[in-house]
Amino acid sequence: MNEWPSIAIVLLNFNGKELLERNLPYIIQTSYPNKKIIVIDNASSDGSAAFLQSHYPGIQLIQLPANKGYAGGYNEGLQHVTADYFILLNTDVEVTHGFIEPLVHLLSDKPEAGICQPKIISLENRHQFEYAGAAGGFMDKYGYTFARGRILDTSEKDNGQYNDVREIFWASGACFMIKASLFRELNGFYDYFFMYAEEVDLCWRARLAGQKIVCCPSSVVFHKETDDFASQSPARIYYVFRNNLIMLLRNLTLYDKMWIIPARVVLNMAAAFHFMISGYFKKAWLVIRSLFASFYWLLFVKKQPVRHKRAIKKTTAIYKKSILADYYFRGRKKFTQLDPEKF
Repeated sequence: MNEWPSIAIVLLNFNGKELLERNLPYIIQTSYPNKKIIVIDNASSDGSAAFLQSHYPGIQLIQLPANKGYAGGYNEGLQHVTADYFILLNTDVEVTHGFIEPLVHLLSDKPEAGICQPKIISLENRHQFEYAGAAGGFMDKYGYTFARGRILDTSEKDNGQYNDVREIFWASGACFMIKASLFRELNGFYDYFFMYAEEVDLCWRARLAGQKIVCCPSSVVFHKETDDFASQSPARIYYVFRNNLIMLLRNLTLYDKMWIIPARVVLNMAAAFHFMISGYFKKAWLVIRSLFASFYWLLFVKKQPVRHKRAIKKTTAIYKKSILADYYFRGRKKFTQLDPEKF
């Protein structure tokens, strides 16, 4: 690589002043020579903007008038950013000194790849994969997401078992690099999601546009540990269930919708029942509410359907079995235990 492509490291902030104080120095000290750092502020009320203006005047600050969530915040903010590549980075991620170079080399050397993510390790336990992405994201035939190194609520110890560059289905929104031209070609994230599932939807559409998604394990970052799913906030439970179903409705072929959507409705109701008997009554109601919200979207909101759809059985990096059945009934809680012929 004779020249260094321009990189925009873009953080989306919402009341994350303490995280910015902690993690910005790591980003500034990274070794990549042709980078700029941008913070998009989602109408924070904790003094984040004043802190940045006084302590980091060289960092570009884009202030939004309202909290537009992950999807809307990045979509609006990135309209004001020019670079060859975007690195979208959570404020709760600690980066390593040379994490950018391997990502740039990978996308530069693989023209068929448009998005890549680093290996994501737990900030608190630095030998353990982190929930949000681990060594690259996948999806099963029913739309349930998991990752190399993290299946459902089981995270593996990183022993170098996933240090190979591999095509994946989705890259984690905690940290990934995307060609700026591809982000614009795809019209960015789907605003309606607000938060959760937007990166999976984006990667799915990128794949349908002929681009590959890749994990680059020689690049490493550390992410603040995410709670197990049952411990997540009610808002996250609602958006995860709602957005996952909307994502399937957006991207599946008509034939796949006819059998996957009914199956997911049944499985989501089973999840609601599990929350209820476990004493999480509000979460159970939110799962049920998410079903109504998904079908409300289908009837009254749906716009600009995704084109050039591809059948699940013909899509690479989708696990053609049920990850729930493997996990709960077959005891397969590590990625290496899954049937490689089913991807």
